[in-house]
Amino acid sequence: MYLHIKALTTALKGLVPKESKVRLFRVLCSERKNVKFSLNDPFIVIGERINPTGKKAFQTSIREGSMDMVCEFAQTQEECGAQILDVNLGMSGIDEKEMLLKAMDTVSAVSVLPLSIDSSDCDVIEAALRRYPGRALINSVSLEKGKAERIFPLAKKYGASCILLPLSDEGLPKTLEEKQSIIETLVAKALKEGLSKLDLIVDGLVTTVSANPLAALETLETIRFCKEKGLATVCGLSNISFGLPERKNINTAFLTMAIREGLTMAIANPCQNELMNAIYATDMLMNKDNASIRYIEYMTRNTQEETSNPVNSTETTQQLLYKAVLRGNEDGIVSLTKKVLEEKVLNETEILNDCLLPAINEVGELFNRGKYFLPQLIASANAMKKSIEYLEPFLQKEQACSEEKVVVIATVKGDIHDIGKNLVALMLKNYGYKICDLGKDVDTDEIIRVAKEKDADIIALSALMTTTMTEMKKVVSRAKEEGLRAKIMIGGAVITQDYADEILADGYAKDAAGAVVLADQLLK
Repeated sequence: MYLHIKALTTALKGLVPKESKVRLFRVLCSERKNVKFSLNDPFIVIGERINPTGKKAFQTSIREGSMDMVCEFAQTQEECGAQILDVNLGMSGIDEKEMLLKAMDTVSAVSVLPLSIDSSDCDVIEAALRRYPGRALINSVSLEKGKAERIFPLAKKYGASCILLPLSDEGLPKTLEEKQSIIETLVAKALKEGLSKLDLIVDGLVTTVSANPLAALETLETIRFCKEKGLATVCGLSNISFGLPERKNINTAFLTMAIREGLTMAIANPCQNELMNAIYATDMLMNKDNASIRYIEYMTRNTQEETSNPVNSTETTQQLLYKAVLRGNEDGIVSLTKKVLEEKVLNETEILNDCLLPAINEVGELFNRGKYFLPQLIASANAMKKSIEYLEPFLQKEQACSEEKVVVIATVKGDIHDIGKNLVALMLKNYGYKICDLGKDVDTDEIIRVAKEKDADIIALSALMTTTMTEMKKVVSRAKEEGLRAKIMIGGAVITQDYADEILADGYAKDAAGAVVLADQLLK
């Protein structure tokens, strides 16, 4: 060893270490997805649809406490290509803080995208930042009424990014120079609070070209100004065309011009095909990273969707019910279930067998392939549970003669982890099994006692730690000693099929969906 070190020292003698360069980047993130971006990266769309402005049906839904449309808007926008979702619940007749937090939780359960927290109330913003499990974007910070002094420290404390809106107590800036001055003031205040330019995104503050013929040109100049100073930019597109016919044409033309000048992102509706087509095409023409491939993939996907979903086609209520399970739409699934029954196309049993069970099976498959994550799996299972709870009285009448299979489920002694166990219990219940959930850290004697008392068909055991998985072997041994007829299935993060074979368990399932399949196989 000494000779090797000596030889290495001799070989490196006289060499000067190169200075390591730290690459900094802009990033927003949720629990499950990071969105990195630079001033020259492909364009980003912030989905604007979760906003009550001008949406009477959405306003009514929110006042009723429903998150049905929030769920729909979130998932649709993600499917259409949004990379960030703006969440705004600013309206009269509600507790904005309560409803915004509820909306945030709903969106986080059904979408992987990072969120932009959009509110004019600093207390609401703080509550949202405290709740949000990621790096959020604050929309927005201006020079109005000490807002910057309140929001910038919050952004620093919770690690958020900020949209800077060039407004002051005097209102809209009257000149381009005034707008630039406000931007510089906001940036200086942010830097003073410990934020960096990488934490800041400047709103170009688009006004309508019908009222100010120079509106577009001034916004483009603002974008150039910000890019020269190393600042990312964003704008809301819709204002530029207000009061004019065929607004989408103006919005699209302006967007391509803005991207050319360096616009980083836009708050827009990603479900507008013309807009998204222009974004992908402009990125490609500007030779941004992988833009050609992204354009081809996007256009190919859109062509396939148009072919399989003609413009004039409408989804049946059964299809909407199926999607409600896929999307974890807890608020809307009961009304859809009622509607399917009212249409008398399917009876209660057919709804269960033809809509709900196939949907939850697809959810399980998506989870297994890494397309869905635990929050989505839980949301889908909960949505299905609500539908089944509504159908249950009818199903009991129809299936009074069917034999109900009993499952005693528990996390073994010494182990306090129960999320996976709870999910398995919920899934099995949704598939018609009678569940006796003993909870977590359950002693072997208790498991055996209850299994005897309930004459269990299945004993399901969960363990997350290697130190507790040995308790499973004790349960299996005791069950055989006591002559229990119950089949024993095991699972958990540290459990394998090999371990199941070793302790003579009847089966192993790696997840909740697999547990349902295994239970059916064991009781055939």
